[in-house]
Amino acid sequence: MHIAVCDDNIADRKQTERLLGRASDRRLHTTGVLYIDSYGNVEAVLRSPMLYDAFFIDMTNGPVNGFQLARKLIDAGVVAPIVLCISTIDYPSVIEAALAKVPDDVTEASNHDILRRQLKKQILYLNKPIKVSELDAMLDHAQSLKAETIPTIELRGEKDTLYVHEDEILYAVKSGNYLHVVLTEGRTLDILSTLPNLHAQLAMFTHFVIISEHCLVNITSVQKLSLLKLTMKDGQGFSVSPLELPKIKKALKGECRS
Repeated sequence: MHIAVCDDNIADRKQTERLLGRASDRRLHTTGVLYIDSYGNVEAVLRSPMLYDAFFIDMTNGPVNGFQLARKLIDAGVVAPIVLCISTIDYPSVIEAALAKVPDDVTEASNHDILRRQLKKQILYLNKPIKVSELDAMLDHAQSLKAETIPTIELRGEKDTLYVHEDEILYAVKSGNYLHVVLTEGRTLDILSTLPNLHAQLAMFTHFVIISEHCLVNITSVQKLSLLKLTMKDGQGFSVSPLELPKIKKALKGECRS
């Protein structure tokens, strides 16, 4: 697991690092090594938050406290557990007050309802000084969530970065130096990449196929294949390279079996 520690108290940060290092030694032959990155400021931990399987946070001296950093992580798309380590700030009371301000929406899938559930379930607490048994319990929880989590794909545009699941990508089309990526719900994003590079990034996923030198598709989003033309579920059609045709047919048959 990859763990981020963010604490603006240097002594506390070092102590948390030591405790996690010892926990890593204990887990070497069971759940595996813990890779620990340590930060003393908000900007640093927000650069690549999706790398981490758990966060241990206590920020008390700057303009952004630990809870506000947790909100920023959630807004950035983080789904990993965020452990707020309690020293001078009573984080449970802060979050209880924040929850009281979240409006009650009628629909279960509303943004407010999602936020409420995230604040209740995603944020955990540890009292300082941290006890080894309580730290181990948090790590066990993070490990179990990691095993259940559906992996996400990072798509980095010039201004926006999206973290999406495999079935959210329909296809990607070469457009100059960019790839025009089409997603579900009418979303699109232009990323500075090549088809081979994107295909390599998606190597752990089984449904992406390059159909020509210009296009990569998610085979689950294909509506039909006729002669050398492939039609997607959104109605978009693409020419298929004859060289890629056997691979496409094989992929489509595999999808039908599943």
